[in-house]
Amino acid sequence: MPRGRRRSSALRWLARAIALVLLCSLGGCYWRVAREPMPFLTYGDLGPQRARGVIVMLPGFGGGAEDFDEYGFVRVLRKSAPGFDLVAADAHFGYYQNNTLVDQLHKSVIGPLVARGYRAVWVVGVSMGGHGAIAYARNYPERIKGVLLFAPYLGPNDVDDSVSQAGGICRYTAPDPVPTSPAGYAEANFAWLRDVLCTTPGKVSVWVSVGNKDEGKRTLLRDAMEPDHYIVLPGGHDWDAWTPALERIAQTALGAN
Repeated sequence: MPRGRRRSSALRWLARAIALVLLCSLGGCYWRVAREPMPFLTYGDLGPQRARGVIVMLPGFGGGAEDFDEYGFVRVLRKSAPGFDLVAADAHFGYYQNNTLVDQLHKSVIGPLVARGYRAVWVVGVSMGGHGAIAYARNYPERIKGVLLFAPYLGPNDVDDSVSQAGGICRYTAPDPVPTSPAGYAEANFAWLRDVLCTTPGKVSVWVSVGNKDEGKRTLLRDAMEPDHYIVLPGGHDWDAWTPALERIAQTALGAN
């Protein structure tokens, strides 16, 4: 994608995110209704008998299913993972707000794909979508072969701090039971990450990329992961860092799968 177009697209994405924040403060974030079934877009249709698998993409805060085509993810995956069908779920913030993200993703998108015959399912999540990708994988681990996370949101600061204070993901123990709250959602995600990164590595393939200006608490992931599965490229919290990272990751992560 030309640099000027990427910049204008990033500005539109930022404007949408700012508008969402303003609407949340004024009206409770009801600007987008979490519809059932969850809408999604498909790109290509090799079908489960011909495709090596399917890649399901989850947008970030303020984003939508169309972002993955607009910002180049579809182009990159068609080139680097041509044997996979692609699905972009419209998993916007409304589903997180009413706590139906995992249920709707399962009932409306991934569950039907598995029922059609797809066996290798990968989930891609950018920012907030990374939080959702981890949550789906921990709830349905038998369905997921791998997750690609781009600057994933990990949870409230107090949960991130508790993981840091424990000595990192590999030493963290989540409360039992975890509370039904945004904090509990994040604590359960960290417990799953400990399992797949530290206890039984290789059970699910996990890849992370982040801009060098945007690492923050994501160093918790860096310290628990195989070094070649954690990619840092120049940039901040935007597609100018994420799309080049996907170009670097896709062929290695998906090429042999």
